[in-house]
Amino acid sequence: MAIGLLFDTSVLICHLRDEDRRCTEYMDRVASGALDGYASVLTLAELYAGERVGGSEEFVIDQLVLPFQLVAPSSDVAALAGRLVRQWRRSHGLGLVDALIGATALSLQIPVLTLNTKHFQCIPGLLVITPTADSAGQP
Repeated sequence: MAIGLLFDTSVLICHLRDEDRRCTEYMDRVASGALDGYASVLTLAELYAGERVGGSEEFVIDQLVLPFQLVAPSSDVAALAGRLVRQWRRSHGLGLVDALIGATALSLQIPVLTLNTKHFQCIPGLLVITPTADSAGQP
């Protein structure tokens, strides 16, 4: 059984822009089946909302997310995310989308893979991994 990770938007953008080979290594592990890749439907929305996204870029996004299991927040996840934002918005700047992504990872009992660790570090019980930590070794 492969290890599962919930990919944050930052890692997918890093891969698309070819900014760091380690992001691409994680993507390759998902494509090969060595890693179970999950992405929130909110991540998909963030990708489509990009300023430079047009017709051909949308095709690239569609292909990018094919090997991922796309997950939508449940009502329980939404409630938890709302409580997290209420608790951590002022002190840590936690936004609703990041709270929903973090709460989704908690509900799936898997870590979040992100380049923006500060967005998630305040969420109790959430394991946060960055691809730049170890060159796509063990998550």
